[in-house]
Amino acid sequence: MPRQVKLLPILLFAFTINCGKNKSIQLSGETMGTTYQITIINHSDNKVDAIKLQKKVDSLFTEINNIFSTYIEISEITYFNDNLSTMPIKISHDFSELYEKAVNISISSDGSFDFTVLPLVKLWGFGPEFTISKIPSHKKIQEILNYSGIDKIEFEVGSLSKINQHTQLDFSAIAKGWGVDQVALLLDEQGFEHYMVEIGGEIMVSGLNNFNSKWIIAISAPENIASGFYTKINITDMAVATSGSYNNYFTLENINYSHIIDPKTGYPIKHDLVSATIVAPDCATADAIATGVMVKGFQEGLKWINSLSEIECLLVKITDSGEYITGKSRGFNY
Repeated sequence: MPRQVKLLPILLFAFTINCGKNKSIQLSGETMGTTYQITIINHSDNKVDAIKLQKKVDSLFTEINNIFSTYIEISEITYFNDNLSTMPIKISHDFSELYEKAVNISISSDGSFDFTVLPLVKLWGFGPEFTISKIPSHKKIQEILNYSGIDKIEFEVGSLSKINQHTQLDFSAIAKGWGVDQVALLLDEQGFEHYMVEIGGEIMVSGLNNFNSKWIIAISAPENIASGFYTKINITDMAVATSGSYNNYFTLENINYSHIIDPKTGYPIKHDLVSATIVAPDCATADAIATGVMVKGFQEGLKWINSLSEIECLLVKITDSGEYITGKSRGFNY
């Protein structure tokens, strides 16, 4: 039987601490199949009701999950996926907004980022439960590719329809980033200017940290590096997302198969790029582009990022001898 490896963040709990002159409020819990952590720096003497704020955040996450979670039977996306009709289906404003963003990134990536890969993800065993016992047949993969791709979906404001009834959507490579952005908007509305929001490793920071300096973000180390993190960056008012081929895979007959599927071939990616860290103005963009870069590989991914404005990257590849090599986009100077 194949062995699956999947690394998850450690669950934290909400609490309030004092550090120097500034008060730090920390909220945390579980959402979107992972954990979240929010750190807010309160430079004023105004008291913040952390419990009330936690409830607002959790309520927001419930709304997001009820739209985009493929694990919730009553979510909007599940309803669309399970519906075998090709008639238009009404979708919410948030669904429309994220759909349009995802389409734009997919087009920019020349299809390397594709949110219609859910049937392929399931075929390779990376659904709600790990179910694979052998490698899928080439015939079955080609069959699914026939109804994959954003060209199999028709969109109008407020509605979505399938050209092929078997097409299914999966926003897992952009929804966590979207969730980060929505929490950041909530904190902005509450009057907070200095904070960090993190969901499953996708991050947005605003203002300054407790030491009145830019936020320090540690970039996870590829597997087998003992230090725990690969490098760190200093940023403010930006989002960061990292995707890697090392943090969710299965092994069969001594071959590792990544959870990241190449939408063009239908097979898990297999190249020397092991980690892609993206810095962008919003986290949904960073999240999706990180996946797109992982599909493209080191050279093509770097070329793509250098063609985009306001997007930077740090890529890590591994050589045949096991050495890790870093590649940075032209503006990556954090």
